[in-house]
Amino acid sequence: MLRPIAKIAIPIILLLSAFFLVSCDNQTNDTGQAFDPMESSIFKIADVKNARALEDLEVKAGASESYNTIATVQKGDVVRVLARIDDWYVIRLENYRIGCIDGRKTEPVVVSKTEARMPQPVIPERPAGTTEDKPVENIPGEGEKTPGGRRPEAPEEALDERDRTDSEKETVPAADNVDTGQENQLFSLINQERAKNGLPVLQKDSQLAGVARIKAQDMIDNNYFSHNSPTYGNPFDMMDEFGIEYQYAGENLAKNTSASRAHTALMNSSGHRKNILNPNFTHVGIGVKKAKQGYIYVEMFIGVPR
Repeated sequence: MLRPIAKIAIPIILLLSAFFLVSCDNQTNDTGQAFDPMESSIFKIADVKNARALEDLEVKAGASESYNTIATVQKGDVVRVLARIDDWYVIRLENYRIGCIDGRKTEPVVVSKTEARMPQPVIPERPAGTTEDKPVENIPGEGEKTPGGRRPEAPEEALDERDRTDSEKETVPAADNVDTGQENQLFSLINQERAKNGLPVLQKDSQLAGVARIKAQDMIDNNYFSHNSPTYGNPFDMMDEFGIEYQYAGENLAKNTSASRAHTALMNSSGHRKNILNPNFTHVGIGVKKAKQGYIYVEMFIGVPR
């Protein structure tokens, strides 16, 4: 049994330890006021809009190997994806017929609609006495079913910002009071972490950086700390609005007193660390803005497989 003095001493030691840990975590801003750092992260895989064939593929009349072959796709060809049915992609042929390919034998790529190649239709040899499967002639839409009898997860959308030329895309307005020094510091720290983990370094994206700066200023102007902006919606809506193309996207947010402290806090959080070390990301845009207390840090990541 513990002696009475030990029973008293143990809780006191634990209380002092907790106080010491909390005291070490406290920060002050440049005016000496107490400051509570904040972090938040979010990640998204976009619907596949274009896919590259990893081998020669048969285009089927429906979402199954049991359907007849109506066209072929050569290895390396890039096709426009209209929808997805389980592991199959619904694509459109040059004669506007709809067919399906096995999505497991492709990889996603980011290209404009005009760059995607439509497979040439072929007339396959048919066994005697068989009849042709009836393909779906229309693009899947509301109330319509795709080959295989299921509605697609992501029907084709109208031409959006990501399919416009550079001159047609909405330009990112210039942001005032940008702390480029801290932005460059964060960029270096991110790539140092990736290099230490055997990952390719990220490239700077000036247009994405402009969006990140606007997000940081929007957070200050509207007094919120969230991925969902009252002005632009979530970060993926915002990227779409400014014509940012991506297959993978993520955002890290931090409120802190310096770039090094913000980076350390982000790396100590599993969600933020995953974004920084995500092997699918290829580009980053960073925005740093001075707030009433400390700074707002916005890291926007995208993956653009080519």
